[in-house]
Amino acid sequence: MFRRILKQAFPTMIAFTMSGMYSVVDGLFVGKAAGDIGLAAINIAWPVPAVITALGIGIGTGGSVLYSNMMGRGDREGCRRIFNTTLTFLVVAGCLLAMILFLIRDPLLHVLGAEGEVMKQAGWYIKIIIAGSVLQVCGTGITPLLRNMNKAFAAMLSMAIGFVTNIGVNYYLMFPMKMGIRGAAYGTVTAQFVVLLCSILFIMGSYREKVRPALEKRLAAEIVRIGITAFGVSLAPTVALIFTNWQCLRYGGNAAVACYAVVSYIVFPVQYLLTGIGDGVQPLLSFYNGAGKYRELREVRKIARICAGVLGVITTAAAVACTPYIAQWFGLSSSAAVFFGTGMKISAVSFLAVGFAKLNLSYLNAVLKTKQAVALTFTESLVVSPAYLFLLPLMWGMNGIWISLPATAVTMLVIYGITNRKEMSKL
Repeated sequence: MFRRILKQAFPTMIAFTMSGMYSVVDGLFVGKAAGDIGLAAINIAWPVPAVITALGIGIGTGGSVLYSNMMGRGDREGCRRIFNTTLTFLVVAGCLLAMILFLIRDPLLHVLGAEGEVMKQAGWYIKIIIAGSVLQVCGTGITPLLRNMNKAFAAMLSMAIGFVTNIGVNYYLMFPMKMGIRGAAYGTVTAQFVVLLCSILFIMGSYREKVRPALEKRLAAEIVRIGITAFGVSLAPTVALIFTNWQCLRYGGNAAVACYAVVSYIVFPVQYLLTGIGDGVQPLLSFYNGAGKYRELREVRKIARICAGVLGVITTAAAVACTPYIAQWFGLSSSAAVFFGTGMKISAVSFLAVGFAKLNLSYLNAVLKTKQAVALTFTESLVVSPAYLFLLPLMWGMNGIWISLPATAVTMLVIYGITNRKEMSKL
């Protein structure tokens, strides 16, 4: 069982980590090319590409969970219909989102806190991101499907090729071509196009069913019902980012926002890595749930919990050890670096709990307990996290902002644990 879990989960963890590393690559190049203003601009504008990515992940995960459950039941016709509906849904949703974002982009940036030169550079960035949003929705959405078709390694390889493309395009456009923050946006869009193209080629190599545009309303509704959890999980860090940016502006100005940008460039990829454990075993959990093999279901969950604990300790220790060097890597100014050391070390403590919390959420989603999963997801992003971000800085200033992240992770771990204990007892 352990070998099967490793074969399924490890490529997914790597793929998720590389997905989170897109922002790190952007931050490294933007910090060197545009300084604190560029870092603040890309951090304030980040909710826009995050929504685009979350939409793709939500639809793709919703379709892939249904696909795996159908596989567990041996329903090949159901798998074919879900596959066609998911692909069509990704294209339609990507087009609709692009039109909406184009209409609201400037007022949205004002709401997010952009002003002056930060507003100008953030505007350049999101115009390009929005123009390529269909490619991003489809690129991120097709990866979960590929993974649940027993092609986890192919999904990882697609992400790796896209990641390398992002690095190459970013460097060329931002330094030799001197395009600044716009080069980072073009790099992101180009990389997602490459991921989409590679994924399609991998699917075409083995998928023997007919692929036709189809949008069955009942299946689309099921995809939304299941996928909204993955959408919320993907977007939760961004919701926290918005509130944190507001509080950083209030308590430390643009220097604090630039500092938080660098903290988030470390926190987000690690959170994606830890989330990858739950999402990596999700196809197995869904398959065993569909097949009614509950002993195997419990065994997979037990092994995944051990992995989450070990990886949480390793990532926390690594982040704390590297803290003295990270500010230099990202080109933080001396005024921004003042906040960084404390912020990074406190934020790293959250890694000890994040893996367990996200695994519990993946389990609920995999066994089709979507109401509980949705309620818990949005409780975290819309209630627990904002409450801590508002209350803790009143007592501890900037340190309260950093403490809010591990406080949220621990609180949600307790809530998820209580909920999942009830669900496991029913098995």
